[in-house]
Amino acid sequence: MREIVEFWFVVSQIVAISVPIALGWCLHKLSVLDDQFDAGLSRLVLNVALPCSIVASIDGNANLPGAGTLVGLMAATAVVYIVGLAVAFALTAFTRAPRGEAPSYRFAIAFGNCGFVGLPVISAILGNEALLYVAISLIPANIAMFGIGPALFSQGADEGSSGAGLLAARSAPSPARRLRTMLASLKTPTFFASLLVLVLALLGITDLGVAGDSIGIIGQAATPLALLVTGSSIARYRPLEMVGNMRAYIAAAGRLLIVPALSFAALLLFPLEPFLRAVIVLDNAMPVATAGVLFCLQAGGDAKPMAQATFLSVVGSVLTIPAVTMLVGAS
Repeated sequence: MREIVEFWFVVSQIVAISVPIALGWCLHKLSVLDDQFDAGLSRLVLNVALPCSIVASIDGNANLPGAGTLVGLMAATAVVYIVGLAVAFALTAFTRAPRGEAPSYRFAIAFGNCGFVGLPVISAILGNEALLYVAISLIPANIAMFGIGPALFSQGADEGSSGAGLLAARSAPSPARRLRTMLASLKTPTFFASLLVLVLALLGITDLGVAGDSIGIIGQAATPLALLVTGSSIARYRPLEMVGNMRAYIAAAGRLLIVPALSFAALLLFPLEPFLRAVIVLDNAMPVATAGVLFCLQAGGDAKPMAQATFLSVVGSVLTIPAVTMLVGAS
């Protein structure tokens, strides 16, 4: 009986999250929201609201973890991304994806939207106290996505044999330039907010005073705005065009089910508390990171497979996140 109650509690949280997403979809169809407004709202969420919610996660947190726990959390997160990359290359080889599409599927399987979508979803399921741990895990997550992610598409360009692929291959950046690009990509408010939280946690500072209260008020806008933008972005796609690619289904299944399940198994080898394990696995069960479309376009690739996998993962996550939550016993 307890398991049934827990399952429906998780489902109710996902439904609560889905309603604002559906509202965003409707508002886009009614032209209340459009691409230009979404772009501005996304910048507001990424550059202001989400960083504030991350910093606010430490304010008044009486159960501050020790340095060993924080280091272990980041190490475990790094292992999860190694698992994700291994699954990404294995599934892509299994489906015999064309060279021009393979980078999109690899990225889709390996990298989830652990910040923009993960923060509000995990906050809704596990509570605001989980945001502190998500913020710490975002540090290795951002390094992995912005460091390895673009390289996946550069590799695809090198392997390509026509049109934009050849052009991108001829202009492929050197390793030193890729490193500079990766470091530049990390210069985001979200990343610096995560670093700030890590420093404050290591110093044992949990009382931010009036500044913390103000930051918390701004951070409260992150969840509703992020969910509205997510729904509006889905409305850009024509449903029939997004659901006809079988490889995109496999990539979405890899992202939403296979990677979280194998990550959970790998994390059993770490001396982590169940709550921390749940945070890491749930954050790794989010839909495909939207940065993949940008990386694909920058490399001169076809962004349609990337968009298809992203769309299917967003829709499918409404069902898979409750399943993953039950797997890790997060409720």
